[in-house]
Amino acid sequence: MGEMLRKDREQILSESILLDARAGAGRPSFSRRLAARLVMIIPGLRGTSVTDRLMVAFHGSAWTLAGYGASQVLKLSSTLVLARLLLDPKAFGLMALVNVFLTGLEVLSDLGIGLDIVQHPRGEDPVFLDTAFIIQVGRSMLLCLMAVGLAIPFAKFYHQPEVRWLAVVGSFSVGVRGFASMSVWLMTRHVQMGRLTTVNVISDAAGLAVSIIWALLSPTAWALVAGKVATALAYVVVSHVMAGKLPGCRWERQAAREIFIFGSGIFLSSATYFFSTESERLVVGKFASVAELGCFSLALSMSYAPFGIVQRIISNVFFPMISDTAREDPAKAAKHFRKFRMVFLLASLVMAFGFILLSHSAVRLVLRPQYAATAWMLQLLGFRSALELFGSAASAMLLAVGVTRYAAIGNTSRVVFLGVGLSIAFTFFGLREAIWVLAFSPCVQYVAMLIGLQRRVRFVIRTELVCVGIFLIAVSLAIFFYHTVPWFS
Repeated sequence: MGEMLRKDREQILSESILLDARAGAGRPSFSRRLAARLVMIIPGLRGTSVTDRLMVAFHGSAWTLAGYGASQVLKLSSTLVLARLLLDPKAFGLMALVNVFLTGLEVLSDLGIGLDIVQHPRGEDPVFLDTAFIIQVGRSMLLCLMAVGLAIPFAKFYHQPEVRWLAVVGSFSVGVRGFASMSVWLMTRHVQMGRLTTVNVISDAAGLAVSIIWALLSPTAWALVAGKVATALAYVVVSHVMAGKLPGCRWERQAAREIFIFGSGIFLSSATYFFSTESERLVVGKFASVAELGCFSLALSMSYAPFGIVQRIISNVFFPMISDTAREDPAKAAKHFRKFRMVFLLASLVMAFGFILLSHSAVRLVLRPQYAATAWMLQLLGFRSALELFGSAASAMLLAVGVTRYAAIGNTSRVVFLGVGLSIAFTFFGLREAIWVLAFSPCVQYVAMLIGLQRRVRFVIRTELVCVGIFLIAVSLAIFFYHTVPWFS
């Protein structure tokens, strides 16, 4: 068996070298050699030739992970620098309200223009792109006007007069971003993730620089708003520089009709996404003080960063791999699921231990005393991220076999749980109890996933239950250490 595996590996590497030689490359490139090594160790890919299609996927996935990681590190580091040196929690609380306000307007009017360009047969047609650009600009200008008009009632609802002008000025970021080149979506269409990453990182860095300079001169929430507008301006400029040409003003009625039809289908999913991801900021912002909301917003950003990176790996590697294997051989899919499940179990345990044991120490180390409340919030919200990561493998497995019903049931159950739980918490208790509700909300969703595995993918349920047991025991140990070792608290 060992000799056969060795020969298989040699065959894969030789095929890789042959492909490069045929292309005139001589010695295989580093990326192609790395891809050849990966297909030998990733379950489900053994025996796969390193074709041009695989290399596109490999480069795209690598750049997606690198770009997302760089963006998250840049955003998180900028937030921590501003919080550590310059701004108080109130500034972040006010900005959290502004961001929810602007994000809500954007998402609830989403036409999916970029997604349409990526998937449409005419996605590279200059006339189609010019029509899409005109619609994008018009939508952004309309959103900007709506933001100006709705800023006053929004500020009154939260009893925060300062939010009004912050939201008005922040809305210019929405209007400006509408002038971005369609080239960013063509990059996605052609899986040119390196170029797209460059656009995002440069714009984020520009926003960070403006925020820090502004905060040095005037340490208020205006520094964050200025950074947001600067990010949008940089994004527009860099996107057109990358495109190498300015868009035209051609309009085609048929193209516009197709864009609006596609957008009507995007609206519902975008609205659901907004309420499932941003509703907690809306609720906490209503019942908590602005300073508490600032600490909550910081804890939320810090807790999500590691989960987001691992989630990209699940969507870009695990999900397509297990989907392909499940179609061909369910027994083989079960074997691959067990291997990957243990990897994600380990990752979720690392996150759980890290946030439970180190949150207080980390906050004391990197933030000022004004942000002390961030510590216990980070501990709970970080544990929630670990729970979400733990359950994501089961959710991906169900989707891989084409079962979507239980994801919908889980999301609905979670929304109901949050609605009832947060109402009780804020009515009879307080913010701490409300965040406990947020922390354990993934458990409700995960129960639906377990039921789905038992009914539709029974061959992996034993593995999943074993992982549940290991996770519970390990988390219990982490809680025990937290309460018995003084340094952790």
